[in-house]
Amino acid sequence: MAYSNAATAKLFNLLPAYLRDEDARNGGALKALLGVVEKAADDIEDDIRQLHANAFIETCEPWVVPYIGELVGNIRLSSSEPEPVTSAAREIFPDLRGPRLEPLPALRTRADVARTIYYRRRKGTLPMLEELARDITGWPTHAVEFFEGLLWTQAVRNRLRIETLTPDLRKVESCRRLNSAFDGMSHTVDVRPPSRSEGWYNIRNIGFFLWRLGAYPLNKVTPRRAGDFRYHFSPLGNQAPLFSARRREAVETELATELDVPQAIRPARFHKDLADSAALASPPSHSEFYGPFDKTPEQAGAPNQSIFMVVDGIEVPAASIRCADLSTFRQPADATVLVDVARGRFALGALFSTDPVVEISYHYGFPADLGGGPYQRQAWLTDPVRAELTATYLVNGSGLPGTFSTIGAALQQWKDDDRPRSLIRISDNRSYVEAINIELDVSQRGEFLAIEAADGMRPHLQLTGAMTVTGSRPDFVLTLAGLLIEGQVRVEDTISRLRLVHSTLVPGLGIVDGSAPAGEPSIVALAGSTATPLNVGLSVELAFSISGAIALPRLARHLILLDSIVDGALLPAPDDPDPDTSGPMLYSERSTVRGTANLRGIEYASTSIFENLVTCERVQQGCVRFSYVHPLSRVPRRYRCQPDLAEALEIEIAETTTVLTAAERQQIRDRVRLRLKPEYTAEPYGQPAYLQLALDGPPEIATGAEDGSEMGAYCHLKQPQRERNLSTRLEEYLPFGLDYGLIYVT
Repeated sequence: MAYSNAATAKLFNLLPAYLRDEDARNGGALKALLGVVEKAADDIEDDIRQLHANAFIETCEPWVVPYIGELVGNIRLSSSEPEPVTSAAREIFPDLRGPRLEPLPALRTRADVARTIYYRRRKGTLPMLEELARDITGWPTHAVEFFEGLLWTQAVRNRLRIETLTPDLRKVESCRRLNSAFDGMSHTVDVRPPSRSEGWYNIRNIGFFLWRLGAYPLNKVTPRRAGDFRYHFSPLGNQAPLFSARRREAVETELATELDVPQAIRPARFHKDLADSAALASPPSHSEFYGPFDKTPEQAGAPNQSIFMVVDGIEVPAASIRCADLSTFRQPADATVLVDVARGRFALGALFSTDPVVEISYHYGFPADLGGGPYQRQAWLTDPVRAELTATYLVNGSGLPGTFSTIGAALQQWKDDDRPRSLIRISDNRSYVEAINIELDVSQRGEFLAIEAADGMRPHLQLTGAMTVTGSRPDFVLTLAGLLIEGQVRVEDTISRLRLVHSTLVPGLGIVDGSAPAGEPSIVALAGSTATPLNVGLSVELAFSISGAIALPRLARHLILLDSIVDGALLPAPDDPDPDTSGPMLYSERSTVRGTANLRGIEYASTSIFENLVTCERVQQGCVRFSYVHPLSRVPRRYRCQPDLAEALEIEIAETTTVLTAAERQQIRDRVRLRLKPEYTAEPYGQPAYLQLALDGPPEIATGAEDGSEMGAYCHLKQPQRERNLSTRLEEYLPFGLDYGLIYVT
């Protein structure tokens, strides 16, 4: 409780009125003195208030969490603080809302301490263990007691299971679940210790199935038309499975079901879902998987659906949806819609109009909040005050007054207003098929423009040509935030900075199904001639973004990568007069570069992956630390980088028993280099597990960061620490005599 409710002069206002009047007549010396004392009193009051807050796990400061955990006997887990980072993000993006721009902690030690007593009251029960695993890792989890799936002879009077000795091959949906988290068939005993892929079914074994990929909802999206009745759910026109929405169990004491976890929807399960819905006495317009994302009051009780579509303004009911294999497109003869959830395709029936307006909603899978998407990125939005904005233009398809239906129309209005410091905000998920040209002028009013998606939105920019920036303005800053851009960004004249924030420039410029990527760079900045060079001092900055190849002039200031992916090469500008020149200086934190890189130098690189050859002109300055660098690369000094570190360790171990020749040392190096390379679950962009490190890949890369997490763009997920924390807790809470296995489904 505060010692005074006054906004100012708190101590002075506590004095009797006659003393205040007397002090006012004598020049206010007492009021000034009490003002100094009041500052110290406020500090003491704030400290007392914080001491009270520190008594509770929900409100205490981070440093207090371990002490409260000690009081309840909580075994301390890996720190929830992110990897120590530089202030690069805060320096590069001072105009964003913040307050913090570093990767968010992925670990949950505060919640773990807060629920210690709650866990102990249910210690040893399977639902509690499943909830524990979900809370510790943050991943959706399903726990299985494998002894329940064992094949054994039961007493006739007390049958516990209804599964038969051999599977019923006529139950297609049940057979599809074989060897999965929701397998209901009988198995013989496996005496091997439980692991990710074997040794599951034994009396003492418990398995924890973990889903690392998230399901990201896209609402009211423009599908990609492949011709007449053929469509792709993805606006990019690529094949990708549809994902089911993540749900929480209705009751915490129940185990997760297949409908509760985010994963690729199985066609057999989707078919069964539609059939079950149609078999009801009064079939609803929705099913477990299919239904509207924006529910009406009548639909409030419906679960969180995963797919929905509207054709010509009319909602398509679940009764008109059919599960189908559309590896080869075919058109139904009636007003039904064929949906292939495994490939992300659908086909409209012949009774629909020939040129329908189709709007879809669906979920896609991805490893992290990176590259733009329907996730919360409030801190990364442009702050109107910090950016000193004088105009904001709203773009969407609502048709409301004061909005623009295209980005080009908003840019034209910006140009007519003499190009002030402005923000163009896109507030829907539509596809914008248009040519975008940003024309600058030296005499224009403003030197800042941001084209930004609203929080939770991911609009698709399908460029009909390169997005060009023309007209020199050496102090101009262009920011692209929250966008999915299918095409090239081309800077043809001099500007100061090009920034990509939570955005994707599709590698190869496009991934339309059945066509090869163009292979051109995603970002190009021209170098000009020797007499009149362009983009001298240009800075290209990527944060939580994905891009294809990048081609920049040698005289550009630098390329900055923060928690980003460059799925291509780092090249010199295409019009550089010297064909053998290099690109600019590089600054990289927690990023992945897949192609070759010709650079002027590396200022700083940490926790990054350079998959191919890197060649630097300058190696006397800068450093590379805790990163994977291609063995033949020419870079500045390295500190604890792979495969160098593994090579030195192998040679040191071998030399403890014998003296090695130069040839034998080289053999060891070759063997280590062959083994120690980045391996991914999926490499093409557009696949759910895009550039997620493979489970059977080299552990030196999976745990090679400074804090023991993985190298590369997904470092901020802290996946090794999550697994280690879960193992620590299971040793404490697992019943005596039982063994466990952690099984990654995605």
